[in-house]
Amino acid sequence: MKLAFINLGCPKNVVDLEIILGIIKPHVEFSDSPENADVTLVNTCAFIDSAKEQAIDYILNIARLKREHPSHQLWVSGCLPQRYQNDLCREIPEIDACLTSTDPKITAQQLLTLIKKPSGPQQPRQRLTLKHYAYLEISKGCSNRCAYCAIPLIKGNHISRLPEEILDEAEQLVQSGAKELILVAQDTTFYGHELGAGTNLAGLLTGLNRIGQLRWIRLLYTHPAHWNDELIECIAELDKVVNYIDLPIQHINNRILQQMGRNVTRKQIATLLQKLRRRIPDLALRTSLIAGYPGETEKEFQELFDFINHFKFERLGVFTYSHEEDTRAYQLPDSVRRETKIRRQEKIMHRQAEINRQFNESLIGKTVTVLIDESENGISAGRTQWDAPEIDNSVILYQPLSPGTLLDVQVTSADYHDLIGRAAKT
Repeated sequence: MKLAFINLGCPKNVVDLEIILGIIKPHVEFSDSPENADVTLVNTCAFIDSAKEQAIDYILNIARLKREHPSHQLWVSGCLPQRYQNDLCREIPEIDACLTSTDPKITAQQLLTLIKKPSGPQQPRQRLTLKHYAYLEISKGCSNRCAYCAIPLIKGNHISRLPEEILDEAEQLVQSGAKELILVAQDTTFYGHELGAGTNLAGLLTGLNRIGQLRWIRLLYTHPAHWNDELIECIAELDKVVNYIDLPIQHINNRILQQMGRNVTRKQIATLLQKLRRRIPDLALRTSLIAGYPGETEKEFQELFDFINHFKFERLGVFTYSHEEDTRAYQLPDSVRRETKIRRQEKIMHRQAEINRQFNESLIGKTVTVLIDESENGISAGRTQWDAPEIDNSVILYQPLSPGTLLDVQVTSADYHDLIGRAAKT
């Protein structure tokens, strides 16, 4: 049986699909396109409206393919069937199987049943990322219950993986060629809270830092309410933890933060950001924001804009508020007009583009360490420690270099998004 797969959504979805494909790999042949496959598996995201719309579009494209090839099977996994379960199959009858489990190992066993193959033991993940980096999921679910977020409804409460299990997987990933491990969870800073015995993110990072061939450790999806001095000191001291922190603040106005259920104030956020910058030299901070939360006034938006303009995050993204059913915020009127949400989003991103340009130009003439991601036709592209794959900036070098190479690069020019450089002379 030939199986094509489409993955949508965040890195946590990547990990889930890698686990699924690893388990079923002995029994299927992977195809590059649905047109050349017997089955298409669409692994979906349902975090916000735009993600749901994208997933539905992909599903409907395969549904149209089924009309031309009636024997083609369409299977759907991930957040969309987990959230809407039987409704999805009822609304789109071309779907042959909705896989609703949040456990990718269970989903894999269900797929084996569908293709009439025996259940098998756990297999190594079928890596979908480039060989030299991998996502390492440290927990499932979320217990924060932010008012706007549907993730706990889909994934359930926060459950940390055991540290020894994570470290074993990390060793395997490094042995398979990963030089960079990127830690992901719904809230990485909440790791270990329910395990007791002093288990926490600082201890996990310390253990990961001891892995011999590992070069970079990157931290995504931290929550401003769950930082502490121990974690800050740990990141400052560990040589393999890159000076990059993803810390979504969502907003800065106290009333909106309270409405959102973020359990943090403007003063606490500002104090944390200042402490991080002060203790960790050359730190790049990435954040995410929500524009147009229910009831957000022009004055409250301007407060957010002024904070961004003053603090100058090195990396930043903005979502327009998505009115998600069954969340606490859904009880509020979605009072900010769509045009206003988009205008506010664009205003921040326009200013952020200028902040990005200024930061990039400050690096001209300096030497930075770059991890090469790809090389073609004599042109190579890589990333600094301040850039996560898929979402941040690139470094362009007009010379052929092998993916996975770590080298020092002298920055010769820069624009809003990328750096241009050449290998530094040794």
